[in-house]
Amino acid sequence: MNTVPTARSRTPLRQYLFDLTLHGIKLGLDNIQALVRAADDPHLAYPTVHVGGTNGKGSVVAMLAAMLSAAGYRVGRFTSPHLIDVSERFLINGEAIPESALEENIQFFREIAEGMAQCPTFFEMNTAIAFRYFAQEKVDIALIEVGMGGRFDSTNVVQPLVTAITNIDLDHTAFLGDTIKAIATEKAGIIKQGVPLVTTETQSEALGVFHLRAAEADAPVLQVMKDFDFRLEGAPWEQRLTYVSAERSLVDVPLGLAGSCQGANAAVAVALAGELVSAFPELTQEHMETGLAKVAWPCRLEKVLDDPPVIIDVAHNRAGTERLAELFDECVVVFAASSDKDAEGMLAALRPKARHLILTQFEGKRATPVEELATDLEPGSYHRDERLGDAILRGLALASAECPLLITGSIYAAGEARQYLIEEHGATPLTF
Repeated sequence: MNTVPTARSRTPLRQYLFDLTLHGIKLGLDNIQALVRAADDPHLAYPTVHVGGTNGKGSVVAMLAAMLSAAGYRVGRFTSPHLIDVSERFLINGEAIPESALEENIQFFREIAEGMAQCPTFFEMNTAIAFRYFAQEKVDIALIEVGMGGRFDSTNVVQPLVTAITNIDLDHTAFLGDTIKAIATEKAGIIKQGVPLVTTETQSEALGVFHLRAAEADAPVLQVMKDFDFRLEGAPWEQRLTYVSAERSLVDVPLGLAGSCQGANAAVAVALAGELVSAFPELTQEHMETGLAKVAWPCRLEKVLDDPPVIIDVAHNRAGTERLAELFDECVVVFAASSDKDAEGMLAALRPKARHLILTQFEGKRATPVEELATDLEPGSYHRDERLGDAILRGLALASAECPLLITGSIYAAGEARQYLIEEHGATPLTF
């Protein structure tokens, strides 16, 4: 595990990269195909694993990376979004891309983009950078997290050894559809001809979509409670996993990531590892267990301060916050949300556990203004701070050992809060 520096200043090339956010979100594969074709298809230079789903896909990637790294392999990991600095998106064995390599890759693809009919988006450019950087560094394997959806996500040009879909819930409905079936159809787009799919989804509507697509592609499906199963025991920060399949049994293994949701994520990671053993023979069960115990994935129910306890979680949809709320009897909640998220639904899940509710907003155009968060709440039922740092200060004053401070609602808020606590309150740097 390695630490990643806090946010760097915007050099001209970094500024170019971030200016691509102005092009918004464009689903489709034409741009990424043009970029990788001009770079001699770097995404085909190494084996890959492709992981999609609504929640938990980054945790699955982190766990599987920890297992493979423990076995001695050189593992690339592409995830999104980042918490503090864009370099976090491009990791090799937990170490972020060096600044020189990042800028060289930005410049390389910038020159290609200037000759394209349509300007790439920020995410498309990041995807291309990840593919080329991993090829340059000759990784043994790359673990690729889907950005959004799957069928038209720019990561969907990979030819993986195995794929995973963690679960399906309502998120990004403006792009993916507003029903479970519609979203499952988009997620199922990562299923490839003859490539095994691992899933912990249990909803019949979503599973029907997966099995139909898998049958069309002659792709085996490994399904929880059918092909493998798991049990999670212990308190949220001291959990132990038991995993059982026809091929292997892991019993009472410590889990490095907190929260009940991580049981299913760990099970997916172990099932994926099992599918990789033939291609990566050094990956033993001992390495799987070591990876599960030592994995680090910041701001996933991460306790960043002890006195008072401060916990940050990136839950950013109703399903995620409902699972999060189950872990607390009572807490002080600092809440901020992106403008495209179901803030009302998330607050409905969190408010019963909030002794004090503090509404705020993170920096940037994607944030929901704090006055909009308060629209449907009773006066006097919440506190309000325009700046996230001020909200955290208020939360620290109200929290106690028995009533911890929980910061949640947005990945962007989690990253900004994490950086503030590093700089102002001595929290440890991010570790991957």
